[in-house]
Amino acid sequence: MEMKYTVLENGLDFVLHSINDLTIANEDTTDEYAKKRLIKYSLLHISSGIELVLKSRLFKEHWTYVFADMNKAKKELLVSGDFQSVDNDTLFARLENLCSIKIEQHDILTLKNLRKRRNRAEHFDFNESILSIESSIHKSISILIRLLVENYDVDDFCDEESTLFAKIKDTMRKLTKHYEDAKVIAQKILEQAGLSKDAVICPECQESFLLRYDNVKCYFCGYEDTGESAADNYIFNIIGIDEYCTVKDGGEYPLYECPQCGKETFVLDSENERALCFSCDFDCSVEEVEFCSSCGTLFYESDEEGIGICANCIEYKLGEDD
Repeated sequence: MEMKYTVLENGLDFVLHSINDLTIANEDTTDEYAKKRLIKYSLLHISSGIELVLKSRLFKEHWTYVFADMNKAKKELLVSGDFQSVDNDTLFARLENLCSIKIEQHDILTLKNLRKRRNRAEHFDFNESILSIESSIHKSISILIRLLVENYDVDDFCDEESTLFAKIKDTMRKLTKHYEDAKVIAQKILEQAGLSKDAVICPECQESFLLRYDNVKCYFCGYEDTGESAADNYIFNIIGIDEYCTVKDGGEYPLYECPQCGKETFVLDSENERALCFSCDFDCSVEEVEFCSSCGTLFYESDEEGIGICANCIEYKLGEDD
């Protein structure tokens, strides 16, 4: 008896195994230790599964596309598995350029964050809230299902691939209800406290249940941190900007002094057209902040016909005139 899988079948099998582990983890009879283990392996399997499914699309287009260096692609290396396959960044680029599959930037960011979690779980100490990991898995599976429906010819799936995909969709529907129920509970907690309007996106679970007062706390996944650290995590996980690479390449890291509390935890999120502080509850549209034409400081300008100069510079210039 041989163990034989197509690339797509292999990937879908990993995905289904991940969903099954997550389903068992959320059963009332599952103890805490077993739940942690199940979610850890769910994370490892979903990351491997998604990577294989995406590579299967490259493979279908042409087998050389799965090689990191396509110039070194050889059939015998492919059969033996003795080659370096395409990395994640290149994978997304090739899907777009060679297969005409455009993955939205926020979806790419979600999948990259999943892989970072998987790398930490596989290679390092691992300390994250269970719900933030579950959230990452849920969002990634939803992205994958949408990609399969929109960009793969599901009618051409072999019987095994079709069966696995049907099971994935069916099991995911049941699992999603549990996840949505948890979000409803978190929403009710915030509403009862009269704080639902103050909640912003959490950099860990990417759900809008994070409150910011000196320290931050997510009422969905339980993430707690300082304002300084949460601001950096938001920039990295939500906006997708790395401080070291940005500064090294001569760019500007979007972290500034807050116009309200004065702490350097004010994030300019141009992608989502929002500016928000992680040390107080101040936030506004990006159109309501601008850089002072005199000193370069970012400041809040509520007046649409403002003169483009911050209050400190106005005060200084008035003092000069006196």
